[in-house]
Amino acid sequence: MSEHALAPVTGTTWPPPGGRARLYAADAVLVVALQGDVDLAATLSVRPWLDSVAALRAPGYVVDLRAVTFIDSTGLSMVLGLRRRVTEARVPFGLVCATRMRRLLVAHGTLELLRPSTTLDEALADVTRTGENRHA
Repeated sequence: MSEHALAPVTGTTWPPPGGRARLYAADAVLVVALQGDVDLAATLSVRPWLDSVAALRAPGYVVDLRAVTFIDSTGLSMVLGLRRRVTEARVPFGLVCATRMRRLLVAHGTLELLRPSTTLDEALADVTRTGENRHA
């Protein structure tokens, strides 16, 4: 057997899944911004992409739903799945959404579980504070 030197991968980017999501870092937290309709059709491309994002093992994650125009139960299940994977890894998770989305979360029974913020700054602060408390 021979040893192979592996060079680090640089400049890695994930292609946006059908223009429905983008990924960026803010205050060392990965922000997943979903947009448009997040339905069964969208989850076919977004879910595997989210799996790769969860594998990055960031110090925290925030999902931003403010630009989502429609989300069905499949899309909400996808967000809940990301939250489960992240929190099982003991990494802070946050959600930011508009008031109209909060009504959906109330109807779905997930408002208390997801505890959404109304601004990105608030969500980032909550995730950062949670991460600091875990390391204290």
